[in-house]
Amino acid sequence: MAASGLVLASLVLVASTLKLPSYTPACSRNDPKLNECVVRHGQQAIPQFINGDPKYRVPQLDPLTINQLSIRQGTNQVGINLQVRDCKIYGLRHAQFIAARTDLKKRHIEWDFKIPSVQIRGFYNISGKVLILPISGSGKANITINDLSITYKYDWELVKKGNGKHYMNFTNSELLFDNGRAFFQLDNLFNGDKLLGDNMNYFLNENWKEVTRELGPALGEAIGEVFRLLLTNIADLVPYEYIYPDIPATPE
Repeated sequence: MAASGLVLASLVLVASTLKLPSYTPACSRNDPKLNECVVRHGQQAIPQFINGDPKYRVPQLDPLTINQLSIRQGTNQVGINLQVRDCKIYGLRHAQFIAARTDLKKRHIEWDFKIPSVQIRGFYNISGKVLILPISGSGKANITINDLSITYKYDWELVKKGNGKHYMNFTNSELLFDNGRAFFQLDNLFNGDKLLGDNMNYFLNENWKEVTRELGPALGEAIGEVFRLLLTNIADLVPYEYIYPDIPATPE
């Protein structure tokens, strides 16, 4: 399975000394409640980042544009080849930053998010089988996935650039993904046979757990790539000293 072609700019720039945007105040590395600070400031930044910020190379995130979501996987229950092209993913603006675990000494961070619902719209091609039934078709897709729980983990190293500042260089990342109820509407299944298409959509919705067991990781991979590119873009522009400054913590 693969999620490819995210419409996010990743440019090579000279070392910059931008500070964090005003709507995302920095958290002191000396703050005994650093994790609470990260969650508080991160949550207040979501409504700003969601519409994009060209200065920090942040594109519009709701809807999030992805060229293609792909699943090519066979199991005993679901064996399908599915591509959803020209995807628009709606709902990220409602993300809730739940918790952070920050270990600056080990250079490891984990963030937990919950998203009430995302809707995926695009154009699909599908072939294969779902449980015992064959499936084929192409047309418009509308997929809704509720109750997403996301944990994003990443590691980094510090790199000193020509301006004398240190920058975070991400070395490893992982996204864990879980979801609740899902709903499917695939138009034009079986070359437009309405009876077969309606029955298959009903079948997909009745067996949503088995279907999203395959779709979920592909969507999670796409969202994980968004996290990685956004963090990389910002870390290329804002020195580590400005993200986690070595100053006394200020009570809020």
